[in-house]
Formats: sequence, C-alpha cells, structure tokens
Amino acid sequence: MKKIAYLMSAISAGLFSSAAHADISVAGSASVAYNGAGGNTTIIHGGSVSFGLSTTTDSGMTISSGAGITRDTDGAGSAAVTGLSSVSFATGGATITAGYDIGVADGAASVGELVTVADLNSNGVTNTGGMGDDEGAGVSLSTSFGGAALSVVYIYDKVAGAVTSGDLDGAANTGTSVAISMPVAGGTFGANYASGDVNGTTDTETSATFAYPTAGGTLTLGYGSFEGDTTTTNGTTFGVAYSMDLDGTAIGVGYQSYDVNSASGNSTDVTVSRSLGGGASVFAEMRNTGGTVGTTSTSSTSTVAIGSSISF
Repeated sequence: MKKIAYLMSAISAGLFSSAAHADISVAGSASVAYNGAGGNTTIIHGGSVSFGLSTTTDSGMTISSGAGITRDTDGAGSAAVTGLSSVSFATGGATITAGYDIGVADGAASVGELVTVADLNSNGVTNTGGMGDDEGAGVSLSTSFGGAALSVVYIYDKVAGAVTSGDLDGAANTGTSVAISMPVAGGTFGANYASGDVNGTTDTETSATFAYPTAGGTLTLGYGSFEGDTTTTNGTTFGVAYSMDLDGTAIGVGYQSYDVNSASGNSTDVTVSRSLGGGASVFAEMRNTGGTVGTTSTSSTSTVAIGSSISF
C-alpha cells in the first residue's frame, strides 16, 4: 500500500474549511493462475488498481469514496472501471453510504463456497436460488451497539447494470435488507434478511450464520431460505466451512448444498495458500460438484487451480 497525503487548501476552503485534510490511497494487485477442468486447461491473468479517497471535516466527520480499474481474475472479461458511484459519511460511530452500487445483504449463508479461481469452467450447481440482481441506487446505514453490528439497506431503484442514475419516484424495482452480527457463546452469530421487489414480484432471503473458534481454527455454519413469488428460485441452502493457519499456511475446507425448485446440488471446496513475504503468495484450489449440475462439454464437475497473487 502506497499512500499519498496532501493538503487540498483551495477545495477545502470552499467546501469545509481551510483546515480540512484529504487523503488518497493507492493499492494494486496482480495474479496468474492455471485452471484445469478435465481436458480444458486455461492460464488466467488478472489484477487491479484501487484508489481510496477520504477527507475529514472540522466537526470530525469522515467523508470517503473510491475507484478502481479491475481485470477479472477468474474469467475472460475485459478490464473495467469501477467505483466513484457512492459516498460514505462516518460520524458518531455510524456510517451512511449513498450511491448507485449499494447491495442488499444476501448470500451470507454460502459459507462453504471458498474458491476464487477454481470455479472457472466448473459445471456448477444448476439451481442455487437467491434474489438475482441485488444492487442498485440506494442508501445504507451501519452502526454498532452493545457489541453487536447492525446494517440496514434500502435500494430505491434496483436496475441491473445501471450505475449512472437512480429514479426516486418512478422506479419499479426496489430492495431492502437488515443484517446483524453479535458475539454468542464464544462465537459470532449473524442473521440477515433481504427482500426485493421487481415490478410487483417479491422475493425474500433469510439466513443465519455462526462462526466458532475450535481445534486451532474456525468452524462456520450457514443456513439460508429463499421464498417468494418466483417459485423457481424457492428453496434452502446449507453450508459448512473450516479454516486454519499452520505456521503461515492457510487451509480451508468448505461444503455447500442447495435444495431449490425440487432439485438438489452441492459443491466441495479445498483451498491452500502460503505467504512468500513482500505481499506475494502462492495458492492451490479444488472444487467438486455433484447432484443436479451443469452439463457444458468444456467444463467439468472437478476443477483445480494453481497460481500466485501479489499485492503492491
């Protein structure tokens, strides 16, 4: 991480005061990996540059935003410019974020899905439920109290791919969510509720997770239920994962099952990574899928990935 800090006196004098101080942080990453899916093998390159922007007003409020240039590390997509679509205001232990890329708190129960590269060319589970498009123009509030963390989201214009406008009074698609996490019995319990309305078609997702330190690592459980007007995505999911660190080598094992629209499928993930120092690391991943899964000839139900990632 390389950080550039400077005094923006002219802008600060106009917006806040001559004493306001702005920071710009710059970080980068790069990766290269081999992916094998049966007879289909692929070499994948990716990376990103991210910019963090923040300033603090005289009253102590921190205002921040960010931007980035990303080349997908597990797909064939071209580089994309991201960010500069939301602004966060943090003060008094609470953070309010307004923007075009606000996401509801769905997908929390998928704790057993661990791989980031081995899912490429995987004949994945066919029916996984969920709410589909989960981002849009909206506002979120996050805060903490009594050891618990709370996040509330409202999306007033949930349109796939639209990050340049938000229709306050004429939007047909909206979304809401509430997420809370708290310490329970030596572990961490989380509960999420998300709801989306698309032209009057309402779907909901309810999930619970529990992470508990045990046997030199962390055991995490997750359960989610999908219900609503879209019957083809109704069902349940269950996940379990165990992670541990052996003298600098991180190991993870995860299992995720889905029972959605009268079809069942599952995935088993194994991940291993080792830090080489200086921000560099090597990793290996494996994914196996079973049950009702895809049948693409260029993909496989058993995939592996080996590679290296570097943070700058």
